[in-house]
Amino acid sequence: MMKKWISALLALLLLAMGCTGCGEPASGGGQDGAQPPSGIYYDVTGIDPRADAMSLGSSVAPAELYLYWLSYNCGSLEYQISASHAYYGAYGEVFDDEGNLLWDVAADFLGGMTLSQYAKEQAVSATKFYAAIENMAQEQGVELTEDDRAAMADSLAASIEQLGGEEGFQENLDLMGISRETFDRITEASYLFNHLRDMVLEEGSALYLEPSGYERYAAYADHILLATVDTATREPLSEEEIAAKRTTAEDLLSQLQAAGAGELESLFTQLADQYSEDTGRAGSPDGYVFGPGEMVQEFEDAAFALSPGQISGIVETAYGYHIILRKDLTAKLEEDPVKRTELAEEHVSALLDEMCAGEDAALSEELEALDAGAFYAAYSEAVEARSAANSGAETSEGAENSAEDGADENGGE
Repeated sequence: MMKKWISALLALLLLAMGCTGCGEPASGGGQDGAQPPSGIYYDVTGIDPRADAMSLGSSVAPAELYLYWLSYNCGSLEYQISASHAYYGAYGEVFDDEGNLLWDVAADFLGGMTLSQYAKEQAVSATKFYAAIENMAQEQGVELTEDDRAAMADSLAASIEQLGGEEGFQENLDLMGISRETFDRITEASYLFNHLRDMVLEEGSALYLEPSGYERYAAYADHILLATVDTATREPLSEEEIAAKRTTAEDLLSQLQAAGAGELESLFTQLADQYSEDTGRAGSPDGYVFGPGEMVQEFEDAAFALSPGQISGIVETAYGYHIILRKDLTAKLEEDPVKRTELAEEHVSALLDEMCAGEDAALSEELEALDAGAFYAAYSEAVEARSAANSGAETSEGAENSAEDGADENGGE
């Protein structure tokens, strides 16, 4: 989950970079009443972006942080569903006759939730997740280092330069609806998360995960595939060819079952190299490390049901007949620190999810009552209006400058 939410920050920032924003600061200043609330989210909802959205432990999230995640999730949902509908005709239940997305229609593919409900649930999850990072970091005594702050400063400077300066960067934050303080807070959380991940990898730390513990997040397995489809076109083979593949699979399984415990893995590798029709084998000759959802369901279920050193029976999937050997993940991770780091991130994410589930964090009444679809439509219109207004201002300014340059060239004052 962490990768999703961290990449969401970058994705929305890049989306904002594609706009030419204009507007007032997102939060309108401090909460002492000296300045009234303002910003694109206030214009759209009438909710002060500085107001508390929810509390999780000692961490309090402002409304603008929740609305930021809500706008991101609505945009992501709209893009994914609309693309699938346009290319494959999927999800027709949530579109009207004119192709407009229906945010308040219950969707079977969302378990009966409406798009609006789902987007709000995801926004709550993201807000709680970041709060949990801050709380866990505090509990573990994790703080930003000087190197972290230097890296953040370099990244910020690069973003500001890419956006044409401080003013351009602030204009884009305004379109995103967040203050610099909130932007920094989200960024800082990614660094705190990395330190928590490092504790999982550090033997003796409070979060250290024993090597065997990684088995709950991934399996390491090799397989022999006898394809029942053309590996290039995915067209099914003839019945005769499929029957021959089944016979071959049964023969290979018999050889493997007859092998002694010390011979099984070497024989499996030998037979896989000779017979397997997995087109990815050249790049992964020893097998794959994968987590839930990364393989077809039949393959995944069979692999996770095995213990290291065991082989499956013949497993049939849409690709063909498989014989699977589950291998020792611990030994593999010793050779592959990058993969171990990825799984350590999965472990931290699981701990954070547990923390979120154990805390009662309710949205404020104002935000709970918000209709996500109506909010996103109004927010999108506001972004377009501000971008158009600013584009017109830039055009006028450019015309004035050109006129002045022309006057100067012709002797004008």
